[in-house]
This record gives sequence, C-alpha cells and structure tokens, in this order.
Amino acid sequence: MRNYIIKRILLAIVTIFVVMTITFFMMHAIPGTPFSTGNDTMSAESLEVLMSRYGLDQPLYKQYVRYVTNILKGDFGVSMSNGYRSVSDIILTAFPVSADLGLRALIFGTIAGILLGIEAALHRGKPVDHLSTIVAIIGISVPSFVLGTVFQTILGLGFSGWFKAAFHTDFQVFPIARWQSFRYTLIPSFVLGMGTVAGLARLMRTSMLDVIGQDYVKTAKSKGISNLAIVWKHEVRNAMMPVVTVLGRMIGGVVTGSYIIESQFAIPGLGKYLVNSITARDYTMTMGLTVFYSIFIVLSMLLVDLMYCVIDPRVRITK
Repeated sequence: MRNYIIKRILLAIVTIFVVMTITFFMMHAIPGTPFSTGNDTMSAESLEVLMSRYGLDQPLYKQYVRYVTNILKGDFGVSMSNGYRSVSDIILTAFPVSADLGLRALIFGTIAGILLGIEAALHRGKPVDHLSTIVAIIGISVPSFVLGTVFQTILGLGFSGWFKAAFHTDFQVFPIARWQSFRYTLIPSFVLGMGTVAGLARLMRTSMLDVIGQDYVKTAKSKGISNLAIVWKHEVRNAMMPVVTVLGRMIGGVVTGSYIIESQFAIPGLGKYLVNSITARDYTMTMGLTVFYSIFIVLSMLLVDLMYCVIDPRVRITK
C-alpha cells in the first residue's frame, strides 16, 4: 500500500511538471506578444521596456528556468492584463467563489445522480427508470446555458413573480443573478450539477444492473440476508467502483468552475480570468491558472486512486 501511494504521488508530480512545460512552450509559440494591441500605436521603445520588465527579452530557456523556479516557490507571477495584479492574489480572490459554486453543484449532482441510478436499476422498466433516462438525456444533450435560461425564466421570473403577486412582497425567492446569499446559489448550482446528475445516474444504473446479476448477490439472497443489506453492502458498494473513477474527473471539472454559468449568473469566479487571459495573450495569467487547475485535477484523481482500497477490499497492491 505504501509503495502504491508513493508511485501515485510521483506520477502526479511528473504529470504536473509535464503540464507546466507544455503550457509554457505552447504560450510562447503563439505569434505576437502579450502587448500586441492590434494596431501600431505602441512605439518600439515602449515595447522594449515592457518586454524587459517581464523578462520576455531573455532567451527562452532562461525564461523557462525562471518560470519553473517561481512555480516551485508558489509565485505564479504578475498578470499583464489585470492591472498588474498578482496571479496568486487573483486565484485567492476568485477561486473560493468558483469552488463554492462547484462544491454545491457536485454535492447535489453526486447524491441525486447516484440515488437516481440506484432506483432506476432496482425498478428497471418502471416510471423511475424512464425518469432516469429523461434526466440523463436532458443533462447530457441540453447545453448548460440553455438550462440556465430556462430556470431563470421559470423560477427566477415566473415563480418569483407569482410569489410577489400572491404575498404582496418584493422578496425574490430565486434571484436570477449575482452571488450573495444562499438563495442566489440555488439556480446556478442546480444547473451546473445537472451534467453530473445525468452522467452518474446513467453510469450507476448500468453498473448496478451488472452487479445485480452476479453470483455473490444470488448467494447472499439464498442465505436469507435482508434486501436492504444486499443492496447497500453487496450491490451498491461494488457498483460504485466505475462511478468513483468518473467522479474524480468530475470533481476537477465542476469544482474549478464554469465560465458559461459564471458569466450567465454574474458570478465573480475564476473562469472568466482564464478565458480573458487566453484572448489577451497574458502569458503569466494563462500559465498560472493552467498549472493551478492541473494541480487541482491531478490531486482529485490521486484521491480517487487512494479511495479504491477503501471502497473495494479486493483492491490490494502487492509487491
């Protein structure tokens, strides 16, 4: 077990290093500079001063060594397109908002998706199974911004308007924008979590149906074990393995935020900074956020690998 953990940690470090290297050279392969404005208003002298200030006039290998050294120190540099703010400061300010939104969506999506998949498998061919299929189709095929618009209209405008008319109050039950109190988190968290619900419900249903027909389940039934014990101790526990594998990827994708949802609901998260930094050719911001995202996702996958031995006692790493 110890050797397994050490190998996984070393593999995670190598993965992060490869992402850092690829991101650095891809950003510097883009034509132009971060200070290319699309016109010729900047003089050559001004451009030279800016390139020297950020060390972009040095040989590429020196820039790479400085970049890796700063990353190891926890210094992501200074953004070139956000008022010369520190990238680390931007992450500390915006990421908690994205993480808050993502965690709410992940908790809702995980619980709802797993339970829906279990019920669909246990009642195959019945209404709850058909409901699971409908939810999966909607969650996978309908874009998140479309779902966001629908729920903003129905809940944010329709239901809140009815509530105001019925109770003669200006209280808005489901606000359609901004990120202030718990009420403001309901619609965006639900919309962002729908993809997780759809994916996990479909995967859990398939996995449960495969487990239900196994010999050890039939043996447990023949011993007279209660149905509840069979479902949770034998069927659900073994069906969770593929779900946990996918969940690790979902954690990294959902918790790091969604640019579309954050923009649609005016949420001050980290997604907009990444998109804007790419279009602005902000080297330090793009590289810093990419490395930060990769660290978060790799750690999520590492956590999933370590959870295998907890969920399934059959998973043991030998010499």
